[in-house]
Amino acid sequence: MASPPDRPAAAAPVAWRRWLASGRGRWLGILLSALFAAVMLIPDPGPLPAMRLAAFDYYQVWLPRVRQSAPAVIVAVDDESLTRVGQWPWPRDVIARLIDRIAARQPAAIALDLLFTEPDRSSPERIALALRKRDPAAADQLAKLRPNDELLAESIRRAPVVLGVAGIEQPIDRGASSGAVTVVGPEMPLYRYTGVLRSLPLIDSEARGHGMINAEPERGIVRRVPIVAYVGGEPMLTLALESFRIAASVRSFNVSHERGVAHVQIGDIVVPAQADGRAWIHFSKHDPSRFVSAADVLDGRDVPDLLEGKIAMVGVTALALLDQHTTARGEQLPGIEIHAQLVENVFEGALLSRPPWARPVEALAFLFAAAVLIMTVPSVRPRRSFTILLVCWLTFALAGFAAYAWGRTLLDPTAPIAGVTVLYGLMLAATLVGLDLQRRQLSARLATEREAAARVTGELEAARRIQMGMLPTRDSVLKTERRVELFAMMSAAREVGGDLYDFFPLPDERFLVLVGDVSGKGLPAAMFMAVSKALAKSAAMRRNAGPADLMTTVNEELSRENPEQMFVTMVALVIDLKTGDLVYCNAGHEPPILTRRSGETVLLDDGGGPPLCVIEDYPYEEARARLEPRDVLVLASDGFTEAMNRTGALYGRERLRALLESPVRRGVDPTVLGHEIVAAIKAFEAGSEPADDQTLLLVSWRGGI
Repeated sequence: MASPPDRPAAAAPVAWRRWLASGRGRWLGILLSALFAAVMLIPDPGPLPAMRLAAFDYYQVWLPRVRQSAPAVIVAVDDESLTRVGQWPWPRDVIARLIDRIAARQPAAIALDLLFTEPDRSSPERIALALRKRDPAAADQLAKLRPNDELLAESIRRAPVVLGVAGIEQPIDRGASSGAVTVVGPEMPLYRYTGVLRSLPLIDSEARGHGMINAEPERGIVRRVPIVAYVGGEPMLTLALESFRIAASVRSFNVSHERGVAHVQIGDIVVPAQADGRAWIHFSKHDPSRFVSAADVLDGRDVPDLLEGKIAMVGVTALALLDQHTTARGEQLPGIEIHAQLVENVFEGALLSRPPWARPVEALAFLFAAAVLIMTVPSVRPRRSFTILLVCWLTFALAGFAAYAWGRTLLDPTAPIAGVTVLYGLMLAATLVGLDLQRRQLSARLATEREAAARVTGELEAARRIQMGMLPTRDSVLKTERRVELFAMMSAAREVGGDLYDFFPLPDERFLVLVGDVSGKGLPAAMFMAVSKALAKSAAMRRNAGPADLMTTVNEELSRENPEQMFVTMVALVIDLKTGDLVYCNAGHEPPILTRRSGETVLLDDGGGPPLCVIEDYPYEEARARLEPRDVLVLASDGFTEAMNRTGALYGRERLRALLESPVRRGVDPTVLGHEIVAAIKAFEAGSEPADDQTLLLVSWRGGI
């Protein structure tokens, strides 16, 4: 019959499972670990940046910076100032007066987080133009007043003012350069703004410095700001650092790049940043002591020495003016306070850092944890492997937080945690697939073994039937012989056993009885038993010898080819059916017991020798006894005398003799007595499994009828 065609579609899932489970998933784990470590070295792959930034935010929420100095004071255009001075934007003569008031307090620098990109609509000349048709006289009087923009420019010229500049993406440049002397090293990958938005040239040109006011939120949150960037093609410091330059009366700043870190040097101050010129701000909690109301400064109600020697930062904080930003701590802060916090970070040396070696270190940490998981997950229970995963999570989280708390270094725990989590899941899946394959293989093997066991069981059952068929029966041997009565039974401890018995008539009206026990159990013993029984019967029938000669002959034959070194205990008895004379020889077997009709029991332990196949060419001896009519010979294997109950006690020969000496059993038929002996043994064992084969043969001579 032709075999069915192959079905690759059905085999494919098996091959896939085998590949997944190969090495219990360790090869898959190594491949995945290498790929994920390579991904971790990429600047911003997939969802990892969002998780990383969230972790850095939590650091600042749990452990914010503690404010240790106050180098900057915010002059805030707050809600109270709008109420007392008027709506925003204020006339620029008011701004000029505010700058004059601040300058009178002798600050180190005045930073304006403000842009004056359009002419002041409340300036006298603008109002005169609007009133010209309605009231020419009033218009002429207003036209004689100095424009507000000139007043503001003059105030800015007299004070150490840093004016805000906005970098934009559109390629426009409204205003002129500050003209500050700047020294920049080779071209660096700094943050770039194509265009720049400045104040009016009249105002912008009078400022001593110009600083960026850009905050650049990431996903709606301010975490880091560019402290130096190309704005319209010109290197420019942020408002905070430019304030330091003006406060220190330094004409230039230097920007250098070394090992992936940009360094901004202003006099003796060196500020590190990322390679693109951005710096991570270490935020503190919102602190009202940073602020003084602009209205109080205008009215002279501020503390006289509050601004002295400090950087005065002017900006709007009123809620209605919408200059609010969400920081890494989740707080809504006005933009001017973010600049003030940057000033404090620089002054205290408290800026956070994300060094260039952070990614390689995180990747190495992940690879180490991955190696632990790859080695342990396939080898331990899921509960223990999950505990190892939890330890990895906790280690990464604590290491990241410790680096932040004690070194102000931002190490990302989320990427390694995500990596080991994905790795653990796939390793566990591969392990489960491997276990499923192993279970399937074991099931297939078990089915094969069950089939083989069924075949063996059938073969053993056939062997048992053959073995039992080899044993003679009373009806087949004693059809016409009335001078002998007997009972015979054999129970194997396994499917087949090593005990044997045989009985058959000999010439000259004699009757031979054999009982033997082969060493060991099971099929080998059964095979040796069959050989022993066949040799014994053959020798007895061929040579018409006595029991001693029979034992000697069988010993020689069995010893000749016995590679397994097995041995046989055997007892042979020859009964003269005319006279009751008994000749016997015992080769190491349990001695027969002669039960007289009178109730006396005699142990026939004379003659004989060692078990067969123990000593070659041993001259066995025989012994004699005389039977009276209805005497019973009891021949048992050691499976009867060594029967064991549940407490470990042995039945023993004495219990057997006591049973035979009972008056009610004198002269009893061998069949009845045999069943009583078997029942007594079973009752003693009380359901426990026999440890050895059990053979019992009872012979009674009825006299020379």
